Amino acid sequence: MGDYEKRGYLLENFRLFHLQTDRAPAVDFHFHEFCKLLFLVSGKGGYVVEGQRYQLQSGDIVCIDSRAVHRPEFEENTAYERIILYVDPSFLQKESTEACCLLDCFNQGHVLRLKEPARKKLFDMAANLEKELNKQEFGRDIASNAALLRLLVQIGREQRRDNALQPTPEMTQSKRTVEIMAYIDAHLAEDLNIDALAEQFYVSKFHMMRQFRRETGYSVYDYLSQRRLLQARELIQKGMRATEACYRCGFRSYSSFTRSFSKHFGSTPTGRIDSAHRRAEDYE
Repeated sequence: MGDYEKRGYLLENFRLFHLQTDRAPAVDFHFHEFCKLLFLVSGKGGYVVEGQRYQLQSGDIVCIDSRAVHRPEFEENTAYERIILYVDPSFLQKESTEACCLLDCFNQGHVLRLKEPARKKLFDMAANLEKELNKQEFGRDIASNAALLRLLVQIGREQRRDNALQPTPEMTQSKRTVEIMAYIDAHLAEDLNIDALAEQFYVSKFHMMRQFRRETGYSVYDYLSQRRLLQARELIQKGMRATEACYRCGFRSYSSFTRSFSKHFGSTPTGRIDSAHRRAEDYE
């Protein structure tokens, strides 16, 4: 899968991790199929999301949409404590209304930096959710779902306030690389290849490939292949036949699509995730 990888599978509506390490781990570029919230309790360093690098402060909340390629860049010898939430996008869609799309919480900006008492309120709500999940009492699932929904609604409200702070990122990608990524995402069904992309952007293909890998951590081919697989899986989950999704997303051979799909997701396009891929893990 090149220099980045897909991490974990989520079989629940959501999962919470509260992690603390004396030394921040080294993590490669990767992505998830689910949305992610990171509440930074303590730590010092940066976070790169889709080519934008943010210098974080304790108390920041990082909001990462599904499929967004990201990587933490924390100082090695600094204590790093965080609460991480993985949330299934289909659960968010199910719980949303016309007036409140919960998925919007993950595309209103990558980092939310709040002043007191708003920051404390959100961190307290995250702690309350963790407390509900740790209980073994009647109605635990309903109570924890409700706690998560309250948390997401409050995040959405804070994002929309005039005084909401969203730190300005440092660009880690050139304008050309950003444009190439956007072009690929918009033309997945077409017969894209390295030569065609180089011609489209009037650049040497060797220079383009080197620059793309240097600035994103993965090759042009890997990016194209994984985006196609993700889109195909989404279409299948919505009810489209696997063969139609295969060709709709730019694959030219159903057999090669099936092999790639199985290797990437741990199941055939119409099957279930196998036991080797049942854990949702995060070492960030």
